[in-house]
Amino acid sequence: MNIILPAVLIIGGMLSIFYLRPKMQNKTMEMKFMQTKSIAELREMFDNMDNMDLGEDYRQYVELKGNVCSQAPVMTPYSEREVAYCESGLTQVTEVKEQYRDNEGCLKTRVTKRDSPISNEKTSQVIRMKDSTDAGEIVLEIQASGCELDIPKTFDRFEPKNNMSRYGYFSSRSYGRFGADTLGFKMTEKTIELNQKLYVIGEAFLSGGEIHIGKPKDSKKPFIVSTKSEEELINSSDRNALFSLVGGIAAAAAGVALIIYLNI
Repeated sequence: MNIILPAVLIIGGMLSIFYLRPKMQNKTMEMKFMQTKSIAELREMFDNMDNMDLGEDYRQYVELKGNVCSQAPVMTPYSEREVAYCESGLTQVTEVKEQYRDNEGCLKTRVTKRDSPISNEKTSQVIRMKDSTDAGEIVLEIQASGCELDIPKTFDRFEPKNNMSRYGYFSSRSYGRFGADTLGFKMTEKTIELNQKLYVIGEAFLSGGEIHIGKPKDSKKPFIVSTKSEEELINSSDRNALFSLVGGIAAAAAGVALIIYLNI
């Protein structure tokens, strides 16, 4: 048993140094050295490929910057705002009372709060983007697997059970079914705002006559859709790579030191 903890520390440290850090560095390099394309350039490129009968067989890894198009805005469930896209979460908070005996045999009551996720929903509408070249819109496949969707949490609130009637989302629901031990609910929303600026890096291809941006066939290349700027993403990735290196070295060193200390 003594070998388990040192082994976990050493293996975790090696994974952090030789797997996580290179992966983060690769993402940073892709963002740093990619030249931003306009939608007009992208459309011209696919028109040329289409003329050579390569249209829907051609794919290219690209970086784009523009604004989300909101042809059909959606209403957020809790803050009740119109946005382009929303991911919402609902968690039930309960209070559980348990009786136990302490070391002296006295009967006592312990109160514990528990969080139980109820729902995690995402809006399903197609997300499109345009830029200043006014060359039309492209489709962002943010619903597909492999998309690193980096959007902010814009609503995060706990409400006692008795206050839930103030939210339209709960107007048709009965709270009694949740039980007397329910304290309330945590509500969260992550959103893409109307006309939100976006940074996108992914693989461009034609589908149904429209340009789509999705997950690259090369699994080493990232597919990112973010409300942050390119500079913010690069700085964040650089910091994470540094933390991964330092943390990995520290964990591996701690594992070796523990082995020496235990004289295994």
